[in-house]
Order: sequence, then C-alpha cells, then structure tokens
Amino acid sequence: MQVAFLRVCYNNRGFIRRDGSVKKFNKINDKHMAFVLFALCWAAYFTSYIGRLNYSSAMPEMLRLSVLDKSQAGFISMSYFFAYGIGQLINGFLGDKMHPRKMIFTGLFLAGVMNIVMGFLNNFGTMAVFWCANGFLQSMIWPPILRIFAEMLNEETRVRYSIHITSTMALGTLTSYVLSAIMLELFGWRAAFFAAAIVMCGVAVVFQICFRVVEQYASEHGEPHGDERGKDGEETSVPFSKVLIGSGLVMILIPVIVHGVLKDGVTSWVPTYIQEIFHTSSSFSILITTVLPIVNLTGAYAAQFMYQKFFQKQEIRTVAFFFVIATGALLGLWKFGDVSVVVTVVLLGIITASMMAVNTLVVNLLPLHFVKMGRAATVSGFLNSMAYLGTAISTFTIGIMVESSGWNRTIFGWFIMTAAAMVICFLLYKKKFE
Repeated sequence: MQVAFLRVCYNNRGFIRRDGSVKKFNKINDKHMAFVLFALCWAAYFTSYIGRLNYSSAMPEMLRLSVLDKSQAGFISMSYFFAYGIGQLINGFLGDKMHPRKMIFTGLFLAGVMNIVMGFLNNFGTMAVFWCANGFLQSMIWPPILRIFAEMLNEETRVRYSIHITSTMALGTLTSYVLSAIMLELFGWRAAFFAAAIVMCGVAVVFQICFRVVEQYASEHGEPHGDERGKDGEETSVPFSKVLIGSGLVMILIPVIVHGVLKDGVTSWVPTYIQEIFHTSSSFSILITTVLPIVNLTGAYAAQFMYQKFFQKQEIRTVAFFFVIATGALLGLWKFGDVSVVVTVVLLGIITASMMAVNTLVVNLLPLHFVKMGRAATVSGFLNSMAYLGTAISTFTIGIMVESSGWNRTIFGWFIMTAAAMVICFLLYKKKFE
C-alpha cells in the first residue's frame, strides 16, 4: 500500500510511476535558471562539509581535555565515514529513483540535528552512535545532486558544473576549520557543533523552498528527455551488476579506496599531526591547516585541464598522473615532514590536491558516462562509497598506528599504499569508459 501510494505521488513529477518506470526531470536550457539550480546544490553540499569536518577541528581539544583518547577519537571518525560510505551505496541506488529535493532536505536538516546532539554529549559510545547517524544522513546529499545535474542540465553545462561543485570541498573545509577555530577559541569545542547545526538547518530550509521554484520552471519551460531515453523520457535502468562488471568499474576499486584514505582519512588527522609534531595550540593547528583547502581547489581544476588537454578525456590515465604526484609528495613527507611547518603544509597540500583531482575524475566526471543507462547517481554513489570505505578504515587505524608506531612509520605506510594504487592505474592505462 505504501509503495503504491508513493508511486501515485511521484507520478508525472519525474519519479517512480505505477509500472515501476522512472521519468526524468526536464532539461533546463536557460542559463540563469541553470545557475540558480547549481547554486542551490552548491550551497547544500558546501554546508555538509561544515557539519562533518567540525569534528576533526574539535578533536585536538577533545583529546587535550581527555574527553576522548586517540583510539576512541579515531573510532568515532571511522564510524562517520563507514556510515557515509554505506549510505552512499544505498542512497546511490535510491538517488536514481526517489525525489532528489526531498532526499537532500531530509539528509541536510537531520544531519544538523545530529550536530546539535553531539554538542551535548560526553560519552564515547553515544558520540559514536550519533556521529555515525550524521554520516548516513549526509550520504543522502551527493547522489541526488549528481542526478539533478545529469538530468536537468545539458552535456556542456553538466560537465562544467560537475567541476565547479568541487569547490564546495575546498571552501567547505576552509569554512569549517575557520568557524570551528573561532568557536573553540571563544566558547569551547561544543560550540563547533552548535554553530555547524545552525548553518545546516538554515540552508536545508532555503534549499527546500527555492528548489521547488526550479522544479516548477523545469516542468513548464524545460525540454523533455525523449531524445535520450525513448518515449516520454522513460528510462530503462541497466542492472547495476551488469554496469559494474561490464564497464570495468570493478578494476579501479583499489585506487578509488586509496584515494579515499588520503583525501579524507589523512586530512582528518592533519590538525592533530601538526599539533603533536610542532607542539602548536589546538586553534593554531586548525588555522594553519586551512591552507590545504585553498590548495585543494587547484587540484579539481588541474584535473579538468589535464583530462581535457593532455589525456584525451580518459579518466584512468589522468588518475595515474595524479597518483604519481601524490606518491612523490608522500615520500617527501616521510623524509622531511618534521623539518618545519611550512614544508609539512606544502607537502600535505600537494598530496590532498592530487587526491582532490582524483576525486573529481572518478566521482564527478566518470559517472556521467552512465547517464543514458539511468545509473549516474548509482555509479557515483558506489564509487564514493568505496572511497569512504578507505576513509573509514584509515581514520580508525591511523590513531592505532600512531599510538603504537609513531607518525613516521604511519606516513611510510601511506606511501606504500599510494605507490601500489599508482601501479594499478598504470596497468589499466588503456582502459576507457564509453
């Protein structure tokens, strides 16, 4: 009964019909309305970073005050990324079926509520549970955004905005670190969660209201998708098992997982690393880490440049190039990471910018090959889930490795892992996704 009711509600609104088929949104060809759509999606995804990286910012202070120890702090971070990764897989499938606006609003608003709760907690176990819930809720945001781009924008615009939206990662990280540093300095670590919650809930409400206007415009003035998917724009989704095996996606999973370890897992520990190696204050270690998001933004546009100009729009070749850079920078960090803060931040910037480039290629651009199969959100969610599987494992194991072996051996482990991913990419150098 509930399924039938949902199908009736989605009928003629671009979603599930009575017969189980899916009808897409109309395309928006008006540049101004397309930009409004992009701006709304950008704001939603940007805000999600404020409510996930605030934990990394607060972590050094929570460790200093013995609210948590390193293994507990790592476990909580792991619980977030594990839930986010599993959620990306689940919500990737749902993102190709359900209403994107409702998914994004629900995920962002309730994630804000989880941040409020975190600000009141003291117990390790309950913190892990609620931060895990935050991770799953935030996983509801990205897959429907990619579907919105794939269906509501023409090919040239969707590629351009798929690149531009990567700026949310850099600017969201920067904003989260700065906002958290201010809250830590003025009010303590709990305020970092409260401030994020206010921003997230507010943006969620704005998105819900304004996206309705975009939907209405697309319904009245947009271009149907009949030319791409058949009569009335209906899509017949290819089974994901066939997509995964037939396209060769399964062959790139190890590089995707490794890039997740470096992009988010390592970044989560950067403030703690700087504080412990150079004996800085918690707020200073956070502020100096804000250099990284600015550098990371160059990685996304470097990916676009190399992809289009030097590697004939072949994702794996471009990914291999950036893994070479990251491997060299990790070797430098292993040998010279304790020389000075400047050297450390430069090397970390090269590593994370390279992984931002890889993320742009495998999570933002590669899934667009699967638009006509009705699997853009599914593929993006799947690849993102594999990346965050690596992130979840690393955020926990990094804490254990540092406690047992120290930072130098931990960094050497990152180097070996990245070199292995680089080798795999070169073995797949001729692989194309058509």
